[in-house]
Amino acid sequence: MGIRTSSRIAGIPHYEPGLTMAEVMAEYGLESVVKLASNESPFPPLPEVKAVIDEGLGGLNRYPDGAARSLRDALADRHAVDRAQVAVGNGSCELIVHAGVALLDPGTTVIHADPSFAMYPHLAAEAGAEGIAVPLAPDGGHDLDAMAAAVDERTRLVIVCNPNNPTGVYRSADEIERFLDLLPDDLAVLVDEAYYDFVSAPDRGRVAVLARTRPNLLVTRTFSKAFGLCGLRVGYGIGSQSWIRALDAVRQPFNTNQLAQVAALESLRHPAAIQARVDEAISERDRVSAALREMGVPFTPSHGNFILMQPPDPGSEARVLHEALLKRGVIVRDGSALGCPGTLRVTIGAPSENDAFLAALAAVAGIHQHS
Repeated sequence: MGIRTSSRIAGIPHYEPGLTMAEVMAEYGLESVVKLASNESPFPPLPEVKAVIDEGLGGLNRYPDGAARSLRDALADRHAVDRAQVAVGNGSCELIVHAGVALLDPGTTVIHADPSFAMYPHLAAEAGAEGIAVPLAPDGGHDLDAMAAAVDERTRLVIVCNPNNPTGVYRSADEIERFLDLLPDDLAVLVDEAYYDFVSAPDRGRVAVLARTRPNLLVTRTFSKAFGLCGLRVGYGIGSQSWIRALDAVRQPFNTNQLAQVAALESLRHPAAIQARVDEAISERDRVSAALREMGVPFTPSHGNFILMQPPDPGSEARVLHEALLKRGVIVRDGSALGCPGTLRVTIGAPSENDAFLAALAAVAGIHQHS
């Protein structure tokens, strides 16, 4: 006999993480694999960041700074805002979950795109609210007009993933600003910019500037991707003091661990080194995109560190291609788990990893690769 649980548990979608390298090696008897499934950085933390992590190991018997004051101050300086306009969390994902806890009640709604980041539907289910999933526009980006039209008196939160995961499509700052103008001034809007660093559009970053003065806007970012700190889980949000107070009211007292705080803080001190890594990722994304185009593989042009593609043969199934790549030691993400059946999402890795993916794809699809 089990425990009695909330009736809401049954409605919470299960987040399915990608396969681990160990799982694939064991399953297929491989000695090595290339993992391009989880939108991670192929680069480890910077040497200077590793050094401060090492230095911090001796203090793990103490609680971290619950308010993450030093990190908040550095982020406030970076974004020209007051510390009271900065939230820090256990990854930006935690801040998104906090938004649902702080804003949603039974009888209210949260609006998000579909398909988009798999965590968004959790918010409504956990709060007993209703999630309104608005289909993407034909180009794979948010249909902002349709999302605005879905807003009513029950709506408490609107989430925009920009660029969108898993499609990689980016909406310009002008489009986001026009969208905000369509909404009530007191309706909370969260723009999830987890992949902001990889946007090559000239207006990159302007939505965060809007968050300085738009009381209903929160922009979230992460140190997981460009900064290579997935394993430490640290993210942040920029918004009004009312947004930050709401998030702080529901967070755990020590939600961001000490090593995450010092690693993120040190990472901010080396913008040129981080940008060099981002530039390589963008260059590799362009190279992989060009190779896919040459091979006749349909894909969605991306502003993230990943590409959503379809099988090159219209008659073949994505799951079959996914399995064939696994057997060759290349782990990509089956789009079915992301709400995009019939597709595969491949993360941009190091050049050698991308070469391995392209070679495996050409081999299993019977495509001749040009050198």
